[in-house]
Amino acid sequence: MYMSKDGDIVDLEQEFYDSFNQEEMLAYFDFTFPKGALPGLCKISKPKEGHTKSTYFSTLFIIDTPDDGALSDVSSYAKRINWNSFGNYLPAFNSVMSMPYAGSKTLNYFLEADIFIDMPIDMPKQFVMHNLYPSIEKVTGFKAGSLVFWDDTKKDLKKEDPEKAQHSFFQKIQDFFK
Repeated sequence: MYMSKDGDIVDLEQEFYDSFNQEEMLAYFDFTFPKGALPGLCKISKPKEGHTKSTYFSTLFIIDTPDDGALSDVSSYAKRINWNSFGNYLPAFNSVMSMPYAGSKTLNYFLEADIFIDMPIDMPKQFVMHNLYPSIEKVTGFKAGSLVFWDDTKKDLKKEDPEKAQHSFFQKIQDFFK
């Protein structure tokens, strides 16, 4: 999948793979965008050990935008999200750095938000399940589906054909938007 960004050609699939080099995938969930019931997928990750001293969770939202009207609606909505309201729901919340995809010529809208926390998280799975995941739904207004932990998925993938297991997560994303 290629997209023009500031005059440059960016291989989004490669960018997605590269993010795994610096971050550890924790979980993902599907959701529905409030206006137009557009489907989406959210990936939650944290920095890999030794890549940074910051404690943050990276969220990547991928929202299906089948036409220019949907893209415009999603872009407008995303700009109005009050990311600082995470402070109402997350212990030791510090800040959020959100980075919307601002290009065109795609059937998906991408929005990344890195959520910084002022405390070490010793049990990230529990923090995601009990704090981060419910607060994402409250802050964004997206109707969240089932939370799936990456470790659980990897266990299931080991039972599958190894070639299929390597591509399973990305195949799920592709199938989700078909």
